[in-house]
Amino acid sequence: MNAKILLVDDDVPLSKAISGTLSAAGYYPLTAYTAEDALQVAFTQQPDLILLDIMVPTSGGWEVCRRIRELHDTVPIIFLTALGNTENVVYGFEVGADDYIVKPFEEAELLARVKAHLRRAQNSAAPQRLVFGQDEIVIDLRNRLVLVRSTAVDLTPREYELLVAMATQAGRVIPAAELAGRAWGMTDNTAVDNLKPYIHYLRKKLELDPAAPRWIMTIRGVGYRFTEG
Repeated sequence: MNAKILLVDDDVPLSKAISGTLSAAGYYPLTAYTAEDALQVAFTQQPDLILLDIMVPTSGGWEVCRRIRELHDTVPIIFLTALGNTENVVYGFEVGADDYIVKPFEEAELLARVKAHLRRAQNSAAPQRLVFGQDEIVIDLRNRLVLVRSTAVDLTPREYELLVAMATQAGRVIPAAELAGRAWGMTDNTAVDNLKPYIHYLRKKLELDPAAPRWIMTIRGVGYRFTEG
């Protein structure tokens, strides 16, 4: 599958030109022209790499980078900007960027850096199979298959996304808003409120005794934790 690259820049002609370059190189470009749209696309489309302009309206690229890093630790983020002084470059790395390309730039340089970061991310990618409790729960991420005590269970897309969001962070207490963002790309009150019924559905399908769960733990007033091991 072609790598999805999110391009965030309010310069429409430049954005179209870069999208064309990415498409010609075999990538699948996603575009956003505001910080708010960028966050929505990032959380719902799960891009493989993000090209981000610092001056994008309204909250700016710094804030977009910071918010994405709160929920997605590993996606490569490359700043594309005319702000090339040392202070801005350093601050970009501090808020979570992986690289910095100063405008104007050559297409060849952009594609070379994109390719390098995608290769690096692939080499350090998370395992494709998560196993808990001596095969009591097995999650095959590549095939979206979940086995519970050696039996495949039928999960809805939202149930599966929620399970993966917790299981990939096993052992860690995940605040409710962060969990909704990781699972469904939404952090509003409605999404957070929807966690409770979906946790209930998952417990019925995964736990021997849903009333006394072993795997999906509620941490009152904070969020949820998937048991490690």
